[in-house]
Amino acid sequence: MPPMLHIKFALAAPVLMLVFAHRGQSQTVNNTQVTLSCNDGHSVIFDVDQITLSSLLADVQAINASGTGTNCTLTMAAIDPSSETTDWTVYDYNPSNQAIGPRHSPNSMPAATTGTTTTFQFKAGIYTALLTTTDPSLTGDLSTKTLTDTISLSGDAASFMTQHNGGDCVSNVPAAVRFYFRSPSASGPSTGTPPAGFYTQFWWSNPVNMPLTSGNQSQTIIAMMSDPSQWSDWNGQRGNSSPAVLEAFVEATHKVLEIGLSFGGECFFETGVTPTGIFTSEKFSSMFSEN
Repeated sequence: MPPMLHIKFALAAPVLMLVFAHRGQSQTVNNTQVTLSCNDGHSVIFDVDQITLSSLLADVQAINASGTGTNCTLTMAAIDPSSETTDWTVYDYNPSNQAIGPRHSPNSMPAATTGTTTTFQFKAGIYTALLTTTDPSLTGDLSTKTLTDTISLSGDAASFMTQHNGGDCVSNVPAAVRFYFRSPSASGPSTGTPPAGFYTQFWWSNPVNMPLTSGNQSQTIIAMMSDPSQWSDWNGQRGNSSPAVLEAFVEATHKVLEIGLSFGGECFFETGVTPTGIFTSEKFSSMFSEN
């Protein structure tokens, strides 16, 4: 049975890098985009206010000081208000495959949404990590919702591959796409036994996923937000693995800030995927709904 881990930290000690890259002169620290990346190739990207940012800094510093292992980088950039959207956004790994960033500009081939259907083009040699939204109509209290997504691929890709960067994973195949959501209010304490710090902010459907095996395929995936056994957190812990994790999971489902799909493998869930073979136009289509 494959390990249930997807972004497990062997975090630590020595390095916590803070990089500020301002996109404009008028932004303030109250509106900050953060990318948390580790040298095993795992990243998450999200928006924080100053209070949440301070808490996140404390969480990461505490975890980095708790042992030895992977070095992590926390990169922050003030958000350009003109780039904010309630539609769906695609996030790709950068060429170093150590951090992810959004497709916002027209030249970046952003996602396009019509009704409940969102599509985007994969890029040759680029690992796509996320397709998410912060639309108020799809976030908030989702504790009783059932998520459904009819996913289609069209194009001439021979297959899909994902990154694999060691850790507890013996293998990270096949490439797959699964549900993902984020809830900052579910962050646990930065000290003590797990859930530690930000682990319980991030949740992936587990084992519900769609393997990406060819350039032309379709499948409907379904997951219930009310069932903690169908989800696991940043540290690979299922929602019902302990009373503390269960409490955090319930909190998370009541206050979802971002939701959508994550691309990775069967072991690491957000290492990104990219088409293989000779292809010119590999398209991904998502019909996402909540009932």
